[in-house]
Amino acid sequence: MKNLVSKASYLLAALSAATLQSTFADVSGEIVSSDLETGALTVAIEVGETVAVGEPLVAFGEVDGEQVEVATGEIIGLGENSFTAIFDSEEVIVGMEILVKQSAPEHDADLVSAIPDDIYAVADPILNANLDAPAAAKICREAISEFPKESRFYAQLGRALEVDGKPASAILQYEKAIALRPDYPVALHNLAKLRFYGPEELRDFEVARKHFNRAAELGFDASLPVIGTMCRDELGGDRDYAAAANWFSIAAEKGNPFSQNALAECYENGWGIDEDVSTALLWYRSSAELGYTPALRNLGRVFATGIGVEKSDRKAFDWYSRAAEKGDVESQYQVGRAFLDGRGVVYSSEYGLEWLTKAADSGHAAAMREIASHYYHNGDGREDLDLAAAWYKKAAKKGDAASQYNLGSMFEKGEGIDRDKGLAINWYRQAARQGHSESQKRLVKLKADW
Repeated sequence: MKNLVSKASYLLAALSAATLQSTFADVSGEIVSSDLETGALTVAIEVGETVAVGEPLVAFGEVDGEQVEVATGEIIGLGENSFTAIFDSEEVIVGMEILVKQSAPEHDADLVSAIPDDIYAVADPILNANLDAPAAAKICREAISEFPKESRFYAQLGRALEVDGKPASAILQYEKAIALRPDYPVALHNLAKLRFYGPEELRDFEVARKHFNRAAELGFDASLPVIGTMCRDELGGDRDYAAAANWFSIAAEKGNPFSQNALAECYENGWGIDEDVSTALLWYRSSAELGYTPALRNLGRVFATGIGVEKSDRKAFDWYSRAAEKGDVESQYQVGRAFLDGRGVVYSSEYGLEWLTKAADSGHAAAMREIASHYYHNGDGREDLDLAAAWYKKAAKKGDAASQYNLGSMFEKGEGIDRDKGLAINWYRQAARQGHSESQKRLVKLKADW
């Protein structure tokens, strides 16, 4: 039989006929003959049914008493109450049931609101940035009134409402699209996205996970890293490292940098896959070569600690620097520490404080503590102790136990701040409750509990 690439070729095997309800007007038929020379088959249809050349087909066979899809195909010729077709499998034989997957003709709604990556789109896609959402919604509603069983118009209306800042209304339309066509990849993905990332009152991680998973099974690329993350992080269901590694692997092979980094982490930690540091390094590097910032940071960590490579402060600094320049807060902290320690780079308090301040300004508590420590240990007067106390206080308020202890000590001793035993005990107590042993000891000596 001839191989065929058609709009229906994405469909997975073992979907029941009930699952494949039409969005517009299905036409059923039965294979009545085959041409061994050309590979074409003749399908009989009821009188009055109309089909067109090029329309996609699904062939069904019986497996364990259930009708399941065995192949997809395309109409190549028309006859009287019949048509000829070719399929993508040699398992298609005379007597099998055939379903013609028809859709509504092109409408003005398609021209103004076709969704990118929609396999059912019949017009060039309109990017979100170029979509006139209110106008598109109006025209999509007109299309729905003409073709109430066409799922793509509900999906297009859902996208228009989503872009127009109406997520609840968008969800309702995506659900209608999926009710008409259960295996509609872009509608499944967009609905899942709103249930995952949308307003808090609309979030439903279990529903999101179900729809992301189905879209991923149907080969929708954008769903792959999200379902991988949900499986890894126990979102919307049980943690499933094996499934996460599988989804990340598929997306990584497709060149998705997020998934390449995530797959590397799976290999490094043995999450759902055999631990393999060498393979982890390959995927970290591949992701980094695509400019993915967390992968740059991970390579910095790899060289800083010698994971699968010879430890190198210089190489660690190089990778951290690349990530820091792209705004990665943890890497900015690591670069700042490297400058202050002279580790992998020439010592510079100026550059060290500059990078640490960038991280601190983004809320990095450890960076605040490093700045405070620098002023406390390397300062030369009251002014630097004042700065140390101020930075320790910022970090302490962020919950950093070491900074809470140091701030308590400065209050107890009156260093860079007015002496205050009560405040000292307060900060010791907060650190002690986090398990900070030195704070616990100080509270015992001060005869205070925690």
